[in-house]
Amino acid sequence: MRMESWRRGEIIFFTGHSPFPTYLYRFNLTTSEYCSCGGIGSKLHYATECPLTESWPLKKPASHLMRIWLRQVAGNQHSRNKFFNIIRFILDNSHLFSPDP
Repeated sequence: MRMESWRRGEIIFFTGHSPFPTYLYRFNLTTSEYCSCGGIGSKLHYATECPLTESWPLKKPASHLMRIWLRQVAGNQHSRNKFFNIIRFILDNSHLFSPDP
């Protein structure tokens, strides 16, 4: 894998940094780590479970296969395009992803 050809959205996804509620909550930048759909707002949640991002479906891996899954999808351009589109959608529609106060 060569990092220099990665786009910003892909880097955001694979590092798990903002805009994910679990990341923001860890630094007290938000009051909740939950997505507006009720799930824990992690990168895996948005990629595999969240109904707001079901336009870019990915199958959730078993927990013991997570590292292998991440390595495989990081090396697959089609999967990286899905992550890029998910991140772009989240950033463009951030009001949809924050839980109700």
